[in-house]
Amino acid sequence: MGSSNMIVWKTLEALLIEIQKRNVQIPVNILEDLRAAKFMVELSCNETVPKETMTKAADVYLTNVEAYLIYQAQKIFEPSVVDKWLICLKEASSQMIDKKIGVCQDRSVAGVPRSQQWIRIEPDDKLSEEHILKLAGDWCLTVNKQTDGRLAIYGQLPAVKAFIRQITAEKSV
Repeated sequence: MGSSNMIVWKTLEALLIEIQKRNVQIPVNILEDLRAAKFMVELSCNETVPKETMTKAADVYLTNVEAYLIYQAQKIFEPSVVDKWLICLKEASSQMIDKKIGVCQDRSVAGVPRSQQWIRIEPDDKLSEEHILKLAGDWCLTVNKQTDGRLAIYGQLPAVKAFIRQITAEKSV
């Protein structure tokens, strides 16, 4: 587990650095999540720590960071650049799937069934909470408002992917 999640972590760290080069301030909670993910990955290499617990914890942190960074990347980079980062992340995640970790099903967030794929989105001026709720409803997705103001959107994988594609297309216009 450690090396697979470490590849995802390193990819996200590289994306974060590229975003920071564009003078984008990264919120403290995202930086803390990235640090926590690295800590969990390193802990998972310790034989005395339950690996499944560390895997799930690292996955949650990595998912939070990934959702935020991709959202920011869509604001500042050309779509082709964002697509390259998405491919890198997919390849890194596929190594986890190949090792039977099951990225989509094993990442968990409170209130979201394990069988569901999910993403967190932070509403802003360009993407209002009302619009996110409408789009999620259009794709038959469920939305839970998180304590930090972000929205956890979840449902079947094809619907979540379609939702993300729609938001991405709207943001690039």
